[in-house]
Amino acid sequence: MAGRHRPRRGPGQLTLAVAGATVLLLGLGITVKTVTADADGCGTSTGTRLVVAADPAIAPALIEIANSWQQTAAKDAASCVKVEVQPRSSAEMANGLGTYSGGTVDIGRSPVPTPTEADLPAVWIPDSSAWLGRVRAVDRDAFDLVTPSVAISPVVVGMPEVLARQLGTGALDAKAMGAILADGKVKLGMTDPRRDTASLVGAMLLKDVVVTEDSDLPRLVGAFRLRVNTDKAYADAKDLFTGFATGLGAAPLSEQAVIQYNAGNPAVKVAAVPLAVEPTLDFPYAVLAQKTPKVRTAAEAFRSALTGEAYADVLGRHGLRTPSGAAGPGFTVGHGVTASPAHVQPVTDMTSVRTTLSIWVAAKTPSKVITLADVTSSMSLPLNASGKTRLKLMQESATHGLTLFTSDSQLALWGFAGRGTQPLVQMGTLDKTQRQKLDQTMQSAHLAGTDECPLFEALLSAYKSLKASYDPERSNTIVVFTDGRSNLAGGLTLAKVKLELEALADVARPIRVILLGIGSADLTELTQIAEITGGGAFPLTDARQLDQIFLKALLA
Repeated sequence: MAGRHRPRRGPGQLTLAVAGATVLLLGLGITVKTVTADADGCGTSTGTRLVVAADPAIAPALIEIANSWQQTAAKDAASCVKVEVQPRSSAEMANGLGTYSGGTVDIGRSPVPTPTEADLPAVWIPDSSAWLGRVRAVDRDAFDLVTPSVAISPVVVGMPEVLARQLGTGALDAKAMGAILADGKVKLGMTDPRRDTASLVGAMLLKDVVVTEDSDLPRLVGAFRLRVNTDKAYADAKDLFTGFATGLGAAPLSEQAVIQYNAGNPAVKVAAVPLAVEPTLDFPYAVLAQKTPKVRTAAEAFRSALTGEAYADVLGRHGLRTPSGAAGPGFTVGHGVTASPAHVQPVTDMTSVRTTLSIWVAAKTPSKVITLADVTSSMSLPLNASGKTRLKLMQESATHGLTLFTSDSQLALWGFAGRGTQPLVQMGTLDKTQRQKLDQTMQSAHLAGTDECPLFEALLSAYKSLKASYDPERSNTIVVFTDGRSNLAGGLTLAKVKLELEALADVARPIRVILLGIGSADLTELTQIAEITGGGAFPLTDARQLDQIFLKALLA
């Protein structure tokens, strides 16, 4: 259950190891290994305990560094710092911080129970600044403003070495990547970019391949569906490396992951092909807000040790570069990895991140949808001089709209007119049979003999139904086709339905409402409803508008 334990100081946004006590983590099935390093002379009752939650990619190096640092730290017990490094998945940590701040960070999983202040670490080191941006979208004051990098690892395109040699490619830009993927011979694999930064970079690169202007954005939906994970879903980087032995041609990975994989002497060696834009995992050192002065002083002391070049050898042995991009002693080269300094380019364009992830959700996440169809008598009126009726436009749009949802989505169709709603097609998985049933039902729809429109009643009923059967693994959505305004005698007013929806809305269980106004529909009224529920209200004059409308609703 989501909640918050302090005032929410930043604008909330629905969108991407939970910090917590051992009991909470065990409840999530997460095993946390901790290493506490004590400087000589620090007793059990003296010094400051500094809990550092670090992405598993850097945690082993930090444990080694913390032990080394504390062996050479000041021996004054009053200034002693006891560093406890806890390996935590960046995605799961962001999930917990989101609920703590009273919102959600969409990682494609259910929000976790809200941690308490005491459950949180003093410092978080995710693999990328992109995670800090996603948490700040929920709480802009979650961390200190200064979050320096403590290590980097470039994001590369991993390929079976034999294939990389055949292609003979240098650094890949959008054009080169597009050429490689164009004929479909090279299969692109990717984990969910909501949980993996390297895959987020890959998704953003694919966006650059197919999108040159905003009107191209719907093409990205098709690209994600047709070019990524067409055969299977990859849970993590380990799955991707396994995929290279069974036909996978390319995948976005960190340089460190490639180094560590090849160190295991696999049968299929993987080459690290650089990207022209040189994006990097930058492992930012983020001190959480509202920590005590004593803890903050300890955090600053450890940060000063990490942000220089003093531990280049430790980072190098773990396949990581220093914050400046240098490869220290012990850094492994070969298979496309060189010791040349890497350009430091963190993922910080949060507008591009949000757009890419929203379209990914639209393309890859199954939906659960109730479509509400206005079947009042006014739908028989001509739409324009062509003579096409409002009903005909709704039918054409419904047919086209079915192509926008994945086959594992679930859809239901309700009609509304007169005194209430009528389920026309029950909720079902969008296989071939369900698609035919929905399309045939809409095409053969009969209008009611009344123009009394229970729009508000239908919307509220659908909202309650979706909330009661909410599926956290799906995008829960209501799509409304209407040509009028709610005018049921003695029915709900706009003010009343707004209050009802505000009471029902739950940021941890979002239900998006997309309202499509046909003909004389009152867009002002529809827009006020959309502002409460998320999504949007749009005029509809052509079925082909749905591609852009659905994306605008998702990006709102």
